[in-house]
Amino acid sequence: MSNELTISEDSGEARAGSATEGFTTGNQGTDFASRLPEPGRKAEIARIMATDIHRYYDEKLDAEYAALLEAEQSEINPDLINPTRPMDAHQSRTALCSSEAGRRLVSDWDEMGGFRTHLSHVQADVGNMVKAMGGNREQRVFMERFDRDLPEEARYAVYAEIAAGPSIYVTPAPAAEVKRFQATPAGSTLVAEWGSFAPEKVAMLRARAKRLTDNLTDDEAHGFWFWLDELQPAIAAVIFRKMAG
Repeated sequence: MSNELTISEDSGEARAGSATEGFTTGNQGTDFASRLPEPGRKAEIARIMATDIHRYYDEKLDAEYAALLEAEQSEINPDLINPTRPMDAHQSRTALCSSEAGRRLVSDWDEMGGFRTHLSHVQADVGNMVKAMGGNREQRVFMERFDRDLPEEARYAVYAEIAAGPSIYVTPAPAAEVKRFQATPAGSTLVAEWGSFAPEKVAMLRARAKRLTDNLTDDEAHGFWFWLDELQPAIAAVIFRKMAG
């Protein structure tokens, strides 16, 4: 997850690409790699900084310069870069609006209380969830795989579901359903963790999974659940824990 949530570590500019472009400013994988900075751009900005400090800040060249420095650092060791630093809302909107599916998501969020509000909530939730998966390398690998393996519609449906939150009334899941979930590698860990709250948590997880699936075509839903099934149990547990509320 990085492109609608992220911008390029190379240029500092949003660009069209994978699902998380527009959400964070961390470094990204090959599926959403951005173009390299123009030769001499760093030197040009440094010259402006030295000769016209007002222009430097007025044109927000400080942010671009910082992105160029970060790009250099990323070339040396990409795992030094924080993969979950939130992207500016304007850049995020621009990145999302590069596709029809992204424009629909932006429109929906605008109608449901404001794009910026929903974006910031999703950025925070995604950031916290991904950080729980390990260090920068583990986070980056997860986001790269999310972007590479899931179709665009599925990725945006995930963001829409995160924005919607656990706003569903559920009745506790029956014991048999809890037992089925507990039989999975991730489920065994979570049911033990949830204890007496497991029936409510499992019911919420099932309800949100259904709502997400209902927003996808059969092929998109199949792709999403196949991707989820292929995750390591510990990573899947992080996602289930978040979705269960």
